[in-house]
Amino acid sequence: MNSLSPIKFFSRSILALSILWLTPTGVAGAQSLTADAPNEPFGEYLTGRHAIANRQFDVAAENYFNALKLDPQNVRLNQETLAILVIDGRFNDAITIGHRLKSMEQETDLSRLILFFETIQDKSYDEALPAVDQLSTNGILNLIKPVFRAWIHADQGNRLEMEQILQGFDDGTTFNFFNFFQAGLVYEYMGDLNVAADYYSRALTERGLLNLRAVEAYGAILIRQGKSEEAVEIFEEYLEEAPSNEQLKAGLIAAQNGEQISPLVTNIEEGFAELFYTVATILMQDNVKRVATDYLQYALYFKSDFPLAHFLQAQIFESDEYYDGASKHFNLIGSDSPLYFQSRIQRAWLLNDMEQDEEALSAFNALDQEYPDNREVLNSIAEFYRTHERYAEAIPAYNRVVELIEEEDERDWVLFYTRGIVFDQEKRWPEAERDFKKALELRPEQPMVLNYLAYSWVDQGVNYEEAKEMLERAVELRPNDGYIVDSLGWALFKMGDEEEAVPILERAAQLQTQDWAINDHLGDVYWTVGRKNEARFQWRHALSLSPDEDKVEGIRDKIENGYEKSF
Repeated sequence: MNSLSPIKFFSRSILALSILWLTPTGVAGAQSLTADAPNEPFGEYLTGRHAIANRQFDVAAENYFNALKLDPQNVRLNQETLAILVIDGRFNDAITIGHRLKSMEQETDLSRLILFFETIQDKSYDEALPAVDQLSTNGILNLIKPVFRAWIHADQGNRLEMEQILQGFDDGTTFNFFNFFQAGLVYEYMGDLNVAADYYSRALTERGLLNLRAVEAYGAILIRQGKSEEAVEIFEEYLEEAPSNEQLKAGLIAAQNGEQISPLVTNIEEGFAELFYTVATILMQDNVKRVATDYLQYALYFKSDFPLAHFLQAQIFESDEYYDGASKHFNLIGSDSPLYFQSRIQRAWLLNDMEQDEEALSAFNALDQEYPDNREVLNSIAEFYRTHERYAEAIPAYNRVVELIEEEDERDWVLFYTRGIVFDQEKRWPEAERDFKKALELRPEQPMVLNYLAYSWVDQGVNYEEAKEMLERAVELRPNDGYIVDSLGWALFKMGDEEEAVPILERAAQLQTQDWAINDHLGDVYWTVGRKNEARFQWRHALSLSPDEDKVEGIRDKIENGYEKSF
């Protein structure tokens, strides 16, 4: 997961507590939908289902809602529409449906939860407390119900009742990484900084999970207590675990400058938002995306300006190829957030994923103007050109990145490796070779670099022995990488060790069954050792795998006339 996530590690036992709400793609059930009557919502319903199948959740929500207008008493349709409206964040409409299901005596776990949210927003605590007891006792919801009660009592000033809940957490419980963090938020809201700091510290020392959001909260309290040096140590310690976490970076800068950091929670709504965001990040550690999406939307219902929730929701939607939804959430991250820059980068790559190439390039160039000489921006521009095979344009972009290096770091091997590939594609081999050697200098025995450089030497007919040693080492490091195994087999073949090459190339073809070049290589070596029928089979198979256009005629010629080794 992206390092911006505040949860670093995950205990799989949390999955036993996750609850899958009503699946919106389910069949309409007892009250079936038909196309016979003109007022039946058949078309809207099918359009909605098709949109869900294509992960267009906004389109699905609108069509389900329109279908429901035509058949408002259809119980199953109400339930399905409620679920998809939550995914799309349409809570006003969801609350309306929740009330309708209640009046029909057809409530679900989800509809009860949505109406409970309404009581919290309205501060109708006389209704809210008994409503907690009516919520589901299954799944992760059962874990967080005590925290609901604690927040309600805290907002009413019922300290005794609140403390009975929070102090009732068992020190031996698996989920105290979660419980202690929530307790810290409640106590901080109540103004008990010492108790809150103790709970945050305990949350960080619990086994199983490392909650980086708790690090933020703990560091902020230390600063307010006049312990900025301790805060600096905390932020630096956990930045080693998550070096790209923008929130921790911002916290470290504030601690170094002695600047105050606002508490994570200043009202009950923000408390609920943090609660649901934490649950979502826990669920995402095992990629439980649909349930995590619901919890992120719950968080945003209570706190619409919540950059972390928007960022994670955008990432989920992007992974689902729901690009419009991802774009919407990235765009909702304001310039005052530490995540703003990263959201702009992600937004540009999102345009690339949507095959809006020129728009993506314009977005990257705009970032270059806004953040001049920013290595991440320049590297993104270079990668954009490389992945679009615009190699001549990629080279100056990579050159600009290299020029920014003040002191070379081991991690820079990737930069030199990718620039080397671009030089090679542009037939500038001396420069490519120099970059590959530099990459190996920074990261000795990196398998991909060993493979690329050694294979290139073999292909050029030079440095055979050194290339063979490099490829043998690369195979040792990555024995199940079909491409690297193929490189070793092909090198042996070119060196005249045909019999030794056969089993290695056979293994490469087994590891990477859908690569035309590997099957083509195996065909060549089969022919050379006299296994001609098998050779033609491999060439035909290579031809079926869509080889490069300039290789098609050569493969067809080998199928017709055989192969003659020319090196």
